[in-house]
Amino acid sequence: MKGTLEADAFVNAARELLNQNDAVGAERILAPVIHQFKADAPVQHLMGQIKKAQGQLPEAERYFRAAIAHDLRSGQYYNELGVVLQSRGAYEDAIKIFRAASALAPGLLMVRVSIVRCLMSLGDLNEAEREAREYIAIAPGPESWTLLGTVQRAQERHQDALTTAETALKYGPSLRGLRYNHATALEKVGRNTEALAIFEKLARQEIDTPDLALHLARALYAEGRKKDAEDIAEHGVRLWPNVTTLQSTLSRIKSLAGQAEKSVAANEAAILARPNDLGLRLACADSLHRGGHNTKALAVLDEALRLAPDTPALLTAMGVVLDELDRPFDGLRVLRRAAEVAPSRAAQRNLLSTLLRAGQPEEVLRIVNELRVEQPHEQYLIACATTAMRMLEHPEYRVWCDYDRFVRTYEIPPPQGFFTTEAFNAGLAVMLRAQHKTNAHPLDQYIPNGSQTGRSLLTLDEPVIKHFLAAMDVAVRDYAGRLAENDPVGVRRGKHSRYAGLWSVRLTDGGYQPNHVHDRGWISSAYFVSIMPGERPKDPRAGWLKFGEPNRPPANCGPEKFVEPHSGMLVLFPSYMWHGTVPFEGAERLSMAFDLTPS
Repeated sequence: MKGTLEADAFVNAARELLNQNDAVGAERILAPVIHQFKADAPVQHLMGQIKKAQGQLPEAERYFRAAIAHDLRSGQYYNELGVVLQSRGAYEDAIKIFRAASALAPGLLMVRVSIVRCLMSLGDLNEAEREAREYIAIAPGPESWTLLGTVQRAQERHQDALTTAETALKYGPSLRGLRYNHATALEKVGRNTEALAIFEKLARQEIDTPDLALHLARALYAEGRKKDAEDIAEHGVRLWPNVTTLQSTLSRIKSLAGQAEKSVAANEAAILARPNDLGLRLACADSLHRGGHNTKALAVLDEALRLAPDTPALLTAMGVVLDELDRPFDGLRVLRRAAEVAPSRAAQRNLLSTLLRAGQPEEVLRIVNELRVEQPHEQYLIACATTAMRMLEHPEYRVWCDYDRFVRTYEIPPPQGFFTTEAFNAGLAVMLRAQHKTNAHPLDQYIPNGSQTGRSLLTLDEPVIKHFLAAMDVAVRDYAGRLAENDPVGVRRGKHSRYAGLWSVRLTDGGYQPNHVHDRGWISSAYFVSIMPGERPKDPRAGWLKFGEPNRPPANCGPEKFVEPHSGMLVLFPSYMWHGTVPFEGAERLSMAFDLTPS
């Protein structure tokens, strides 16, 4: 009896220490007596909590399972096991455990939140929405409606998410979190002025989170109040110097103001104060790289790697910068080290472009063949493989990159209800220019002298979008119908296809799109809405679409095909084909683009 009482005292002391956030002390007290409580569910559960608090998730899982084995009716035990599984990325198993917890303890509403978040992590957004709506039906309130809005944003249903945010706000009009969510929802549908007004009201009370500082700075910049935006970003950086998103935003604002390498001064000051913060160093190097200051970016990375020689993210960043400094062999050496330190699919993928530039196409083909076993339709892998074939003068290159066969142009007739294509394009251009003002944030744009809309236009409730998609249908069907079942593109053809994205690009004088591929596409496109060229272009191909040149081209791998655009033309081509734009000369080159995927 005495021994039991002493053991109970240890358990109570451990529980008290855990409540005081001393998990190490709690384990030190409980561990010597835990063997006496093998069949005691509460004590096994307590040790699971202690292990979880220390981040020892496999051990925490073991103790939570032991607690459940001796008490099958405790929903709380199931819930805590589910949280551990969720933290470890075992989302499917976590969902099963959370459902058991919900059945045992229907009032444990956080379980429903966890189920939704697991489903989102798995990409099952439809089921996540169903669960979120079930949560609303059981407990309508700000938490459940906010959760639904999170799912809708992931679905890119931003107008629905705004309606949901407005509903949540009705439950607590003065709650800062709900007001902030409402403002971010307004931003997503392009109502930036209204969003800014809310952000400013919140900031007048207090800038209490880095997210508020970040969104306020971005909203001010989008409204043209660039100095105010810079001041808020600087204020945010002073309050939260280790938040890299704030540092990067401030650097970007200063870079666009022409401060060049000085744009990262605040980031450099934060590094001096926190020299071991590798995230700050990486953010600084990234800002310099994006601004084209690769020599200084290399110096930042070199210093960071002296502190942490085998950090994969730093090694990868250095490899890219070295390649862009025309030192592909040095870059390859660093990227190989990153792949050795942290072997992964991404590390192998990161090697490909630099291997091509270093003149090693055979290794590129080997790596691509290995990676395509898991992802056979990853378009970037195919693009790298075709470039390697081109360098090797492999006869199969022309099977994949038969530009005359696979790049097709179509003259789009006027949609129903329009007398001419010109009239339709004029209305479409008005809508798209408005989107470029509200839906193409200047701080996110890395197209020289141009902009790209930031979200899929498929989510817009605009009649002109529906007319556009209907007008594309005949050409899309014709293109797919001409594909042979045994060719590289036609082999993926199914009974149906779907639009996987829709966006717009607007270039002004000197603007161009860098060479790229559409990694998750099948068939890609460019539709030209408005082209206002200069009177005497220096380059006769200014603004033309070009094919075949990689983003960082190896020797003798320049463009192989050009297409001269004009208003009303649609170009369709495989998503794996490298494509970009010859720098435009004129007032405006306005286009739309979409990807198709088989369904």
